[in-house]
Parts: sequence; C-alpha cells; structure tokens
Amino acid sequence: MSNRCVKDVCREREEVIMEDTLGVTLVWLFVILFMFHDFEEIITVEKWGAHTKHLANTRLKQYIWKFWNISSHDFAKRDVFILLTTTGVTLVKVFFAGNGWVDGLYIGFLILALLHHVVHVAQTIILRAYTPGLFTAIGLLIPYTLYLLIYML
Repeated sequence: MSNRCVKDVCREREEVIMEDTLGVTLVWLFVILFMFHDFEEIITVEKWGAHTKHLANTRLKQYIWKFWNISSHDFAKRDVFILLTTTGVTLVKVFFAGNGWVDGLYIGFLILALLHHVVHVAQTIILRAYTPGLFTAIGLLIPYTLYLLIYML
C-alpha cells in the first residue's frame, strides 16, 4: 500500500470518528437543553398556578390548569422520571449507535419530545396565557429537536 493510500485511510477514519463524535455531542446536548426546559417549568409552575386559576373556565382549560397547578417540589419529582427516561434513551443511543432498532427508538423518542414541546405552544394558545416551559420549548427545543431529527435522518 502506498504512503498516499495510508494517509487516505487515516483521513477517512478521522472523518468517521469526528462524525460519530459530533453525533454523540448532539445527542447529549439534547439532554442538557431538555433540562433547561425542565428548570423553566420547575421555577415557574407554582407562581403560574397561583395566578391563573381564573383561566380555567372550560373543561379543557381546567384540565390544562390542573396539570400545571402543583408545587415546584412535586413538579420536580415528575421531572426526575423524565430526566431518567431521557438519559436512559440517550445512553442506549450512544452505546448502540448504528443499530437499526436503536436509531428507530431514538427517532421515535425525538418525535414524542417534539410533540411534547408543541403541546406547550398549543396550551398557551388555548389558555391565551404563558404556560410553564413555553420559552425554552419555542426558543430551544422545537428548533433543536427538528435539527437533530434532520441530522439523524
């Protein structure tokens, strides 16, 4: 094998490693951004519930309001489960990268996460008021999840 071929093979390996490193970084960044979203919810949920009871004037609005009308402490307990699920799915994706069923699982997870963030926007439209998590859903997670889905496909 000539010296040039060896360099080409090494360059190809470096590109594959860099691509995998980028993919792993993008996947873990999703977990970090999702935590920022959870922090926004935890910080704002209690005050939001106390100041928005008057918005629950229809059955659908009452359902939305009841979901958000809890203490920050209780909401944080919910978010622990979400963090563990997000981290678990991400660990599986990272350790079994390139496996067809794992890629499908992760893409399905991203689609569910995207729907979750779109629901924040829908709740805000229905209530005609801010709902906890809206800013990070619009500013961080909807765009990043779409980017990550496009990157994965």
